[in-house]
Amino acid sequence: MAGDGEKTGKKSSAGRGKGDNEVEEHEKPETLFARMRPRRRVIFFIGFVGFCLWIMAFYDPCKMDSKSRKDCGYSGISPSYCITGSCFTSRGGKLEKKTVKVERKKGTKLGLEVAAEAKGDLALVQAISGALQQHNDLLPADSTQRIRVGDAVAKVDGVGVGGKNLADVLTRTSEKLVEIEVRRSNLPNSLLWLRSSAKPGPIETILTAPGFKRWSRLTTQLGTVGLSCWLLSGYGAASLPVWYFGFSAGVAYKLVRCCHDESVPGGVPHCYRPVDEELSKVVEQAWAATYAFALKTWDQWRSFGQEVLSASSGQKKEKKKKKKDKSS
Repeated sequence: MAGDGEKTGKKSSAGRGKGDNEVEEHEKPETLFARMRPRRRVIFFIGFVGFCLWIMAFYDPCKMDSKSRKDCGYSGISPSYCITGSCFTSRGGKLEKKTVKVERKKGTKLGLEVAAEAKGDLALVQAISGALQQHNDLLPADSTQRIRVGDAVAKVDGVGVGGKNLADVLTRTSEKLVEIEVRRSNLPNSLLWLRSSAKPGPIETILTAPGFKRWSRLTTQLGTVGLSCWLLSGYGAASLPVWYFGFSAGVAYKLVRCCHDESVPGGVPHCYRPVDEELSKVVEQAWAATYAFALKTWDQWRSFGQEVLSASSGQKKEKKKKKKDKSS
């Protein structure tokens, strides 16, 4: 009996075919996000890609008067680096000069701990305590007069960080007013942990370059358009970073990268910055270029059509003339 039961069970399990499995799969409840999104529509993906390609084809950020060109590189820069990486390093890593005056009570230590480098005129602030901490606590969180970990100290009471008397100046407790000259990075507070040296490194140079900031802004704006198209397209999440954000980053890079022109007179930069315009202005300029291209194309085809018509009418007249000559 047991054997018959086992055989029956095997038959029933074996009797379940692919159709039953498909039914079970279809019966699985969809997630809320999947139910909210529409079915796959490739037209939205094609529309976004077409929009990106249209901007790249009809907008030229390098088109400007030679007098308006601003340098985007350095002397002897190669053409390849000019149009690829110079936009992410040009004008990056600049340190802002600040002079901060700290009041303290007599007998209180300044509380400034710095790491002086072997070669250089700056020292990185590593820790803050004492009078400096009290000074910071009295100021708003966004005040430029606060001394932050990550700032680079140049002088303390007129003594440079390379001077022999710096240690003595930092340990004094007699002066009521201490003047500190610092060089401040343009990195946001959340990224100051990237600073391991008083001088800006490669990562800091890129993150603080105006070209990188503009690229990030344009990528975000184009990515927002791409996100809207992705939500309407119904495709999976994998296509969002690969295609939509990928195309957004590519178009933004094309708009931001520096321009190169060897055929320039003396005094005019051959590696220069592109036109700095917002995305709305870029779309407006691309539309104007498209309209001008359409008018030019229409004029060319119209003139070509007129030439064909005149040529055909001339041939007809010649044929009629030959017939008259023959008849006469």
